[in-house]
Amino acid sequence: MNSVISLKKYVYKYISQKIQDGTLAPNQKINEQQICDELQVSRTPVREALIQLSCEGLLVNEPRKGFRVKPMTLEDAKNIYIIIGTLDALAASLATNNMSKEDLDKMDKLVEDMEDAINNNQYSDYYRLQLEFHNTYLDKCNNNELIDMLNLLKMRFLRQDYSPESDENLFETLREANSHHRTIIELFKDKKSKELEQFLKEIHWDIEYAALDVF
Repeated sequence: MNSVISLKKYVYKYISQKIQDGTLAPNQKINEQQICDELQVSRTPVREALIQLSCEGLLVNEPRKGFRVKPMTLEDAKNIYIIIGTLDALAASLATNNMSKEDLDKMDKLVEDMEDAINNNQYSDYYRLQLEFHNTYLDKCNNNELIDMLNLLKMRFLRQDYSPESDENLFETLREANSHHRTIIELFKDKKSKELEQFLKEIHWDIEYAALDVF
């Protein structure tokens, strides 16, 4: 049983990664046999992983047709931004008194690294760094259910790369988002949990930024 579970997790991670990095494009049909061949696994863990990804909203399960990658519409993205904004704000508020100097120093360094990534058009690096930034305080909220919910929601739409062609104002949009990160750090340092919660929910996760994650 444990072997089957670990194989399912292995396949799940493999497929979800390909969805997030764009190897599997929106509306692309999943070739189950190809995955079995590539990973040298049986059909069972592949099927179980696909069902889970379908339940989590990354795939569409069409009767007699199989699975395909679910595209992200603007309406979908906006709805998810609203939910993530609320939950991320709650996580930050819960984490406020648990943040150490080392945590805040780490976040300061991540902001500088993100600025460098933006200036050099290294958008995949920016994605990785901003995820690490938010996870720094998420890990300190001491609520595993909240952490799991946020990670699942973020996996649905946060792209691991941003193409300069995807948005004419991409550079300025990411610069603005990074300025938000600086504000978040200052609010953590001042332990202003209510202001921090409001800023994340109403400013940083404003639905006007949702178009960046439509694919």
